[in-house]
Amino acid sequence: MRQFKVRRFAAVGVALLAVCAVMVPGALAKGHKTAKAADGNVDRGYVVFNQYFCADCHTLKAAGPTAYGQLGVNLNKVKVPAATASAVVTNGLPAALPLYPSQMVGYKNVLTAGQIADVSAFVAAYSGGYKTYTPPAAG
Repeated sequence: MRQFKVRRFAAVGVALLAVCAVMVPGALAKGHKTAKAADGNVDRGYVVFNQYFCADCHTLKAAGPTAYGQLGVNLNKVKVPAATASAVVTNGLPAALPLYPSQMVGYKNVLTAGQIADVSAFVAAYSGGYKTYTPPAAG
């Protein structure tokens, strides 16, 4: 009988963590006060994604061949709305097993509001699929 209670408690704990992992990004997006991600520039967001460690942790085909990180969420498989991306980039995301095995730190002290809007626009435009992105020609 005791083993049953322990297993049931563990199952409830895992279920609660999974619910939190799904609900936290949406809750963060509702209270988000920085620049609107819809106002971001996708081309500049591509640069931010590749220069500020996003590509080191996250997989996103549109970001190029170096964006095949295994630590963060695979953005090819998850469609992220711009407001949620902006909230998570700004505030971070706590670890919540099994969906988010590691914590993502917030970049509010590293990136400007414009850079956060740009990278959020890029992620919103290209997450959730295996779309390709062609950066504009330099010059």
